[in-house]
Amino acid sequence: MADKEQDKLPDIVTDQERDIAQNAISEFKKKNYIACLQFLNKLENRNNDLKVIHNKAILEFYKSDCKKTDLLQKNLTTICNQFQIKSEKMDDLDHCIILFNQAVILYHQRQYTAAQRIMDRVYKFIEPMEESLAKQVSLLAIELQLCLRQPDKALTLINYLENNLMYGGSIPLKGLDKMGKERKIQLPPPKPLPEEFERKLLKYKLRCYVMNHSLKTAVKEVQVLLKDKSSIDAMFLAAHVEYLKGNHKDAVKILTAIPADCLCYSSCGESSTVMFYSNMGVIHHALGKPNLACHYFQMALKEDLKGTQKNGSRKDDSEQFLYCLGSTKYHELMYNLGISLLHAGKPTQAFDCLIIAVRRYHRNSRLWMRLAECCIMIHKETNEIDFEKQKNLIADIAGSRDKQRLVLTTNLSKDKKYSSDSQSYAVPVPTLEFASLCLRNASLLVPSQTATPPVPLFLIPGVTPPAPPPSPGPAPSSPLDGEGVATLRNGILAASAYVALCLGDYVVALEHAKEMLEQPKLSGLHKLLAHLYAAEALVLLDKISDAIDHLNPDNITDISFELSSDKETVDEEVMKTNPPPRWFPNNLQTVHAVMQYNIAVAKTIRGQLDQATGILRQVWQQRGQTCKVPTHIFMLFIYIELQLGHTDVAKNLIRHYPYQQRITV
Repeated sequence: MADKEQDKLPDIVTDQERDIAQNAISEFKKKNYIACLQFLNKLENRNNDLKVIHNKAILEFYKSDCKKTDLLQKNLTTICNQFQIKSEKMDDLDHCIILFNQAVILYHQRQYTAAQRIMDRVYKFIEPMEESLAKQVSLLAIELQLCLRQPDKALTLINYLENNLMYGGSIPLKGLDKMGKERKIQLPPPKPLPEEFERKLLKYKLRCYVMNHSLKTAVKEVQVLLKDKSSIDAMFLAAHVEYLKGNHKDAVKILTAIPADCLCYSSCGESSTVMFYSNMGVIHHALGKPNLACHYFQMALKEDLKGTQKNGSRKDDSEQFLYCLGSTKYHELMYNLGISLLHAGKPTQAFDCLIIAVRRYHRNSRLWMRLAECCIMIHKETNEIDFEKQKNLIADIAGSRDKQRLVLTTNLSKDKKYSSDSQSYAVPVPTLEFASLCLRNASLLVPSQTATPPVPLFLIPGVTPPAPPPSPGPAPSSPLDGEGVATLRNGILAASAYVALCLGDYVVALEHAKEMLEQPKLSGLHKLLAHLYAAEALVLLDKISDAIDHLNPDNITDISFELSSDKETVDEEVMKTNPPPRWFPNNLQTVHAVMQYNIAVAKTIRGQLDQATGILRQVWQQRGQTCKVPTHIFMLFIYIELQLGHTDVAKNLIRHYPYQQRITV
């Protein structure tokens, strides 16, 4: 009992201690941190007081010019261990400030998930919390949700904060009157918010609208912010809105009006020059100019490296300001550069960039799919080469003159079905084996299409939320809507089916193709790929009849990228950020010719050579400017004629084929 009473004695604050504390606060506000620390040291009876120990740790940090972050983090951990403070079992309001400071450090270190887990517990005490601290806690919670690409949750927090500050949190719930109609609620007069704080909330809202692609609302809000001509962040947000609307020239005009070097890493942890080059790269990528986009991203990388080296980011962390710890945009820029290189037809360089980005954004499903696409493009650059006139039909010519023998090539395509190297799938090299692993990761990380509750768990009174498990994150990209998730899933299935076919996993390829055909939302292009991949897998599994059903040209009526439900989308809300599609075959006539050619192949395998010849002649007659036919059709013609014993016809076909220069022996 005596020990417990002794522990409670320091809770009684004497007048002398109160005066010392007030003097310490006064010196702290004047930024006289040494004098402030001297006052705190006079509180000898408070050496075991949580608040005093915590304030001393914070003062030591400020004395270091906010650079010794590691020491502060270590001191805060020591305090938590000394007073048995655990975020999972927090039940004391006084512990909030310590955990909040830990979350601030994690935020600047870009450990957003860990910071959010702490803030989930701290937010439970938002109502009894002192107003100034409650504001800071709320703003950090909002910022974390935006960093984790959760704009809906961020908007919920913003609304809650506004209501709490303007109406004291006492807003009556809506109800129904006797007629069953919604009852009008008479709200109390709102308290005015400070103008600067109100603008800060407005910027957060606008970031949410931009991330959510709510363009109509974003356009209205950005006009309010642009009233302040000196607001740099408002100009960047305005350029972003114009970019989403497809007004690329207007976006460039706004960006070029931003003063150069108005933001730098050393003063605020951001670089306006890096942002300018990065945004210019994104805009030119959307314009279908990936090579120019690559140039801008490389310029941004140079500026980022220059700024971080000048700021000491390559040195020890103790030499950096807290706000500079996570200032570099290296991984985001490598992500953007990798995507543009992939679109520029440089898959090897793109793979090198994206493999760096995935180390940080390893929960991004789209990033894993892009890595797989790099491997696929290295394996086969484009479909167009199968429709061009090949010069390697004749592999060799043996003999001379009358006794010449032509040796035909065994394969017009340079595709490799298997890797001859006994290499692990997990080795990050641009092979189809590694692509298979990437696609498996991409499939596991596809965001769920089930609607998430708009109210975060930590806003439910009396509910202690569990620590959230690592979940798929779209960072550094914006979150996907339902249509985007469907398109992503279809793309992963299509790539998975192709890779499985190339690796000889025909059963797996067929499963992926069938799953793609069962998707509720499927574009015409993905439907075409699903039927073609399913047919090829069935042919290789010796199920010719089933394969021919998939190759019916009537199955394909369009080859657009749009989902069936996209036509109902309001035009104003459609994002115009994708570069012009580059796809071949690019018209229905060519697509149907490909499918008919494949039917001829299937019938040839079955031994129905006459029917196959009839189909091939029909396809050959359709060829022209709008209808391209695969080069392989020529090889199939020759094969069928030889099988039918028509050697002269086969020779005549070869004679009319523009092959390479003859080899004389």
